[in-house]
Amino acid sequence: MEKKYQIFISSTYEDLKEERRKVQDTILSMYQFPIGMEMFSAADEEQWEIIQETIDSSDYYVLIIGHRYGSIIENGECAGISYTQKEYRYAAKKQIPILAFLIDSSVAVIPEKMEQNTNKRKKLDAFIEEVKRGRTVQWWTSKEDLANKVMNSLNKQFARGKRPGWVRANGLKLEETQAELVEISKENRRLREENEKLKRSVQQRKPIFEVKFNNNEFISCKCKNVSVNDIEAEFMPITSEYLKDAGLEGKIPQKDIDNYNSSLPSEAEMREYLDKYKIFRGIKYNNIPFVVKIKNVGNCKANDINIQIHMPTGVRIFSKAMLEELKEPKAPETLENPINSFYSKSYLGAATSSLENIFNVGRGIGAYNISSLTNSFSINNDEEIKDNCLNIWNRSMIHTGEYESEEYYLVPLKIGKYEMEVRIVCEEFAEENIQKYEIIVE
Repeated sequence: MEKKYQIFISSTYEDLKEERRKVQDTILSMYQFPIGMEMFSAADEEQWEIIQETIDSSDYYVLIIGHRYGSIIENGECAGISYTQKEYRYAAKKQIPILAFLIDSSVAVIPEKMEQNTNKRKKLDAFIEEVKRGRTVQWWTSKEDLANKVMNSLNKQFARGKRPGWVRANGLKLEETQAELVEISKENRRLREENEKLKRSVQQRKPIFEVKFNNNEFISCKCKNVSVNDIEAEFMPITSEYLKDAGLEGKIPQKDIDNYNSSLPSEAEMREYLDKYKIFRGIKYNNIPFVVKIKNVGNCKANDINIQIHMPTGVRIFSKAMLEELKEPKAPETLENPINSFYSKSYLGAATSSLENIFNVGRGIGAYNISSLTNSFSINNDEEIKDNCLNIWNRSMIHTGEYESEEYYLVPLKIGKYEMEVRIVCEEFAEENIQKYEIIVE
């Protein structure tokens, strides 16, 4: 099919009217379509959108440069350059093939066609250098010479046949093309329907795990306030006011009182001990039972299952054995309280010592090491607590199969809303499945 091409002609206008007309006539004689600023005012910024659309629809861009730079754009992002240079840059950006024709410097022209403004002359020279970079340009000496060179250059471009061009509608086999498109559309629809049928008939088989905690999908617990005032009172210094109120003034040597007071821990040591004791009591009395139930609600058996339940920083997890092995923090060492000694010798005798032993059961036994208990602790071959994370392993779980964990204990450390992360992997999963659940501590 024979193509017709649209050629956009760009140049300054007043100084190159005759040259432009000659080039237009030549293009028309080639049975092609010339188009240019004669169709609109190139100096009118409101028409720039039309110019853009015209360049976009053109197959080739012919640039003619004489001895004038042209009108300069005053506003906008292209302020300071001519309209011709703006058109050129747009065509280059859109990758329209550019054929550039520059007037030979030896051609004598009348002063009216010469650029008189020094600043514009410099801009013209810079524009010419820009056009010459990266492409071959041709020099013309007359309008006839220009027209011939434009014709020869365009014929060479047409021979390549790489531009879309225009084709007469009657040159197309419209009925055959339409029939072919209808058949393609039918085939496409048939294939889509067949694909949907295959999807419905071949259901993807995979396990799906439903995880619950204490038969719920979230956890809510209370963080009770824990007091250590009774422990703190055991390390208070003996004052004269206390001795007077207790009726012991003058009954206990001052030296014994001073030695005892000097042996008491510093404020920093006492604060550290009380903080540890508060955590200890919180773990002992603030825990709630925690049981994990896992059910396979998918459509196939799961194998080699590993479920990791990661607790947030505001909550700790313990097993029953871990709580039982938890020891009190070791109390600071002090001299014997002289008041206790006084009462022991004067009133209670040996019986008091026995009471004190009962009262102090566990005090100072072992080292305070909660972190070691929560770091790694095996419950059985299928469950383990490590780094505040409960790991559960299960060799297989059939469809509708269920698993219930041992009973654990959660200890809230601080009021707030937290997120517990459950990571599940099994042989049937291509990647790790991650589920998140809310823990509310009030």
